[in-house]
Amino acid sequence: MGAPSAMPIFRRKTTPTVEPPYASGLRCQARGCSRYDAVACTYRDRRGRGCTAAFCADHSVVVDDGNYCRRHGGTMRALGARGKVKGGLPDVDNRGPSLVQHVANTLEPHIATALDAVARPHEQVIAEREVNKAFDPDRSSRWERAWRLVDGTGVVIKVAVFVEESRPDVVAVRVGSHIVFEEVPPWIASRQNPEPASEEQEEAARREFYRQLQVTIAQGVDRVRQTADHPAWAQ
Repeated sequence: MGAPSAMPIFRRKTTPTVEPPYASGLRCQARGCSRYDAVACTYRDRRGRGCTAAFCADHSVVVDDGNYCRRHGGTMRALGARGKVKGGLPDVDNRGPSLVQHVANTLEPHIATALDAVARPHEQVIAEREVNKAFDPDRSSRWERAWRLVDGTGVVIKVAVFVEESRPDVVAVRVGSHIVFEEVPPWIASRQNPEPASEEQEEAARREFYRQLQVTIAQGVDRVRQTADHPAWAQ
C-alpha cells in the first residue's frame, strides 16, 4: 500500500467575485450625466400622482429611506417628519415648500441676528425648522417658515418667509403684518428667460437677491421695534 499523498502546504487564492454596479437601464436626467443607473423618484402627491424624474446616486437625495429627485427631496426635508401635511403631500409640480426652505436656510443666521439685535433682556428668539402650510382669512394657502421674538405675553415680532400657492415662483417676506419683500428668485427667472443668464451672471444676481432680502428684513425689524406701540405691526 502506497504512502498517503501529502497535503499541499499552500492553497491557490481564488479571486473574489465582484458584483457589477446595479444598472437600472434608466439614463440619469441630470444635465451632462451619462450614467444608466438612475432610480425613479418615489414622491407621490396627495392626488396619488408620482414624479417621473429619474436620477443617479450623484444627482438624487435619500430622505427617510426614500429616493427622491432634488426638488422633491427638498420638499420632504422642508416638511419634516415624513412629510406630515394635513390632506397629503403637495402637488407633484408644487415647488413651494422646497423653495421656502432653500431661501429660509440661507437667511437663517441673518434673521436671527436681526431679531437678537432688537431683543430686550426678557425676550427670546424662537425659530421654526420646518415649513408649514398656513391659511389666510380668505382660505388662500401658503407655505411658510417663521421666526418669532417672544416675551412672557406672546409674540413681539414675527418674520415669515413664504410662498403663496397662487404664486409658486414668488418669494415673499412678512415682518409683523407688513409684506416687505416680493420677488421671483433670479435662478427661477433665469430659467424662464428665452436667453438664460450665464453662471457668473446668475451667481451675481443670487448674491444681490439675498443682499436685498437681508437689508429689507433688518429694516423691517427695526421699524417694528421702533413702533411697538402699534399692535398691527407686532402680530
